[in-house]
Amino acid sequence: MADAEIEDMRKRMTHAAQMDAISRREGKPAMHKLKMLPEVVSLLNRNQYVNSLVDPEINLLEAVKFFLEPLDDGSLPAYNIQRDLMTSLAKLPINKEALVASGIGKVIVFYTRSKRPEAGIKRMAERLLAEWTRPILQRSDDYSKRVYQEAEFDPRYVTQYL
Repeated sequence: MADAEIEDMRKRMTHAAQMDAISRREGKPAMHKLKMLPEVVSLLNRNQYVNSLVDPEINLLEAVKFFLEPLDDGSLPAYNIQRDLMTSLAKLPINKEALVASGIGKVIVFYTRSKRPEAGIKRMAERLLAEWTRPILQRSDDYSKRVYQEAEFDPRYVTQYL
């Protein structure tokens, strides 16, 4: 049941992104993604569907990527879309396989490097990127377990170079 509902939502989200692109090309307002946003956020926030939402086979995150991608003319999606989807993404346990299958990491990297997103959105993207890359780089988020490199200090070498 959950997989069928998520698959249906993925198809509808992809269609809404395509319809918005067509509307923008024709000079009309692109409202399809904005109209779907409450429904998408509601689905992403359901705790009982967490494993299905991040499943690389179903690939709902790819449709989320389509919602967050810059539009054809280079403009960013509506602020509401950016804020709500990034907030929902922060709650999901996204693993490396889901990141690779969906390609959503590339869009988040764009938000961290671009000057166009607002400061709050940029901070959210930076937090997501740090959270997602930590397990890939095999780093711990527990700072008490961090290992620091130590070096010997010899004052004789300092006076030699001065």
